[in-house]
Amino acid sequence: MPIPFNLKIKPTAKTIRIDTPLKDNHTEWVAWWYGGIYKNRKANSQPNVIVAFREIFDGAVSDKVIYRYIPLTALGQVTVGSIWKDGVCRSGVDFTVQDFDIDFRSDGWQLTSFEHAFKNNFEPPYPFEIHPLQYPGDKNWLLQFRLPSGGKLVVPCLEFFSRCYGRSQEVNRILASYPWEGNEDSCLSKFYARLDEPEEPNKWKVKLKKRLRNGDTTFLAHAKYDPYTKEKAKLIYSQIEKNYKPESTSPIFIEVAPWFQGPAEIKVKGIWFDNNRSFLALQVMGCSDPDGILIERDRENSNNRDGGAGDESDADGNAWSGVPEKKLIRPPDIVDLTGDAEPDHGTSSVELLDQDFVVMGIPRAIVDRHGKKITSGSGAKRKGDDASAYSSGEPHGSGKNIGFASIHAKPVIESHGALMDMWSAMLYTQKKYPDNIQSCEWFTFEDGYESQGHPNLIALDPIGEDDNMDIPTTTKNWVYYDVATGRVRGVMVVRLLVDGTPVHIVELQRRPRKIKDENDQEKDGEQSFRGFITVIEDDDQFIRWLKRFLSDVRYVRGIVQKLTPYTPGKADTFTHKPARYEEVPCEAAILNALSKVGVNFEL
Repeated sequence: MPIPFNLKIKPTAKTIRIDTPLKDNHTEWVAWWYGGIYKNRKANSQPNVIVAFREIFDGAVSDKVIYRYIPLTALGQVTVGSIWKDGVCRSGVDFTVQDFDIDFRSDGWQLTSFEHAFKNNFEPPYPFEIHPLQYPGDKNWLLQFRLPSGGKLVVPCLEFFSRCYGRSQEVNRILASYPWEGNEDSCLSKFYARLDEPEEPNKWKVKLKKRLRNGDTTFLAHAKYDPYTKEKAKLIYSQIEKNYKPESTSPIFIEVAPWFQGPAEIKVKGIWFDNNRSFLALQVMGCSDPDGILIERDRENSNNRDGGAGDESDADGNAWSGVPEKKLIRPPDIVDLTGDAEPDHGTSSVELLDQDFVVMGIPRAIVDRHGKKITSGSGAKRKGDDASAYSSGEPHGSGKNIGFASIHAKPVIESHGALMDMWSAMLYTQKKYPDNIQSCEWFTFEDGYESQGHPNLIALDPIGEDDNMDIPTTTKNWVYYDVATGRVRGVMVVRLLVDGTPVHIVELQRRPRKIKDENDQEKDGEQSFRGFITVIEDDDQFIRWLKRFLSDVRYVRGIVQKLTPYTPGKADTFTHKPARYEEVPCEAAILNALSKVGVNFEL
């Protein structure tokens, strides 16, 4: 009997073509559910996942399911809800997007499944009718988190594993394919290059292997130094090995736990149930990082060195001489991705982007290590042999015309407006340079200096009629964030204690407005103002100056550079121009601001 399909569909192109046809051509199939894992007998370095598809027709989906083996590394491309026709995805289900505050500590979550719930007389993970599966006793494990509403958040374990255990699918592939330690075919040997220096107390140092992405750093640092993360990471392969039976045709259903402990934020797509108290998450869009020790990152064969040998254009370099070029594939370009063969040695390679991963809250502070000068830079790269298909496995042999596919999600930080972005960037900068920045606190006259919570703003006073009769209406109205309601603008004041010296940064609240992006498309934005930075060491003098600043800024309509001559001590203004090296929005603005008063950090 057909299943009603009332969810909206929107265009959403993927970059791969499934090389196992979905029954017949010209029919639309929706990826419905991730099943268990199979060891891959054709290409044993990349496990497969059995994925259930349902046919779409006349506003309904078939109650019959067809299954296809999809490489574990391709789950970020074959997302639940993606719709496929002739092996290519051009649309997907427009699930509801929702953010949740959850708890990764042991009492904040549990593992469940429909089979487990039935056998133990528990409540099922979710009402079967909102997303029915072929088997009422489905064995796939799901993570279940308690919500403050009294409801629950349900996330399939394989989706959580694919999206939250690092940003590259290479991390997933390695964890599912190799034991943690041992010979060269182990997680340790494939994740971490040799440090070439001793470990130090209270320092986390990771040197990533070439195939890994910078976005993998936080997970891999915890997997190296945090016993809890290491335990959860080792469970992936051990479960697969323990339950693997060569003669069996059944998949392996693995339990996947959160890899760190503590409060967390998560962004998901899915379906509400239980009167909007509970949520079935079918796609994970983002998650927060764990707090902790500053991470020092290095890379195998990195050019990230003091006085490095140069960039990839250096003609005399030979560190990477002869390495095939790698090209980035974006829609509408399509590549054929296979799980039936390993990539050849020396063939071309491609980068495939999964959906961006939103790093929620304050990202983990990471610094790139600068070591000794490299004696050779990158040599000339060559064009790799043409490939007819691409694979994410380990290189093996040649002559198959199979290239290497590096699949990963780009970590992004959502902007929450200039004020919150600046506050978050200051907190991040303090964590990144803890030896230099002793504290980060917001200020109001009522609260004094506070480090906890979101900053309170200082409200500007309206310009009264008796202040000056010649003040233009536009100037009087500038004071208001919303003229119609009479809501005045606020000012954010933050103090950074830098090497014992108070440095104050002042930011003006912006009105929302429409702006155009790089494609000339209109989007939501806000007004643009320069920030103000000053060093006034005497507290009483700072308070007197701030009160005058808050009065004067109204009459110059936020053009703060006009006020620098009236500031005692060092003072300057700065822009909020982004930079390529930024880990969080406004990080470059903070470093630029500090440089204006003589504070510089090594990047």
